[in-house]
Amino acid sequence: MDRERHARIRYELSLRGLTFAEIARRAEVSVSSVSAVSLGKSRSARIELILAQALATRPEVLFPDRYTANGGDGT
Repeated sequence: MDRERHARIRYELSLRGLTFAEIARRAEVSVSSVSAVSLGKSRSARIELILAQALATRPEVLFPDRYTANGGDGT
């Protein structure tokens, strides 16, 4: 689990007036699903993408440990 990244994501979302609840609504999933992805407990390319878009970045930047150096997903 990466609690530091999780806290940073929550903080960056809050600066933009967003919450995990809003991300969950956009992704049509539960808040706990968004939290689990943010913490690194589970993976969802769709939730990673929605989080990254909300933070004006790319999933491979937000979750570098989940993606290979050539840009593909690390699974």
